[in-house]
Amino acid sequence: GRQVVATVYAPAMYAPCPLLAFLPDGEALRATPQLAGLPVASGALLSVDADRIILKRILLTGAPFRCHKKKASVRWMFFSPDDVRWFKPVELHTKFGRKGHIRSSLGTHGYMKCYFDGTMQQHDTVCMSLYKRAFPKWSGPFSYECE
Repeated sequence: GRQVVATVYAPAMYAPCPLLAFLPDGEALRATPQLAGLPVASGALLSVDADRIILKRILLTGAPFRCHKKKASVRWMFFSPDDVRWFKPVELHTKFGRKGHIRSSLGTHGYMKCYFDGTMQQHDTVCMSLYKRAFPKWSGPFSYECE
């Protein structure tokens, strides 16, 4: 029921090509060898694009400890004022959908003043998404042999 996009190194195929994904046999399934080779997903090829970039996202979270209208003081996201200054250009968002940015650093423990587009609530969570490029893991040689 859930949609997922995966990237693989495989022979060139063109859309719409049906695909099946199987559990690998070997070291990963030593505890349950009866599951090896079991089909786990089916789908279709989206497209072949050598210029597609794969991104990995991490989410830094902090807690507002003082809120007043659109302003909040946030802690536990960073632990030094240098980190706060380094990430100042990055946009913030909250679990309740507010968007904002860092105004300044507070003290020497990584606390920061933030400004948001709407009223902040004390029980909200402040998040910062960071992205980096990821490369697919290169597996063993590909073969067409069937057993």
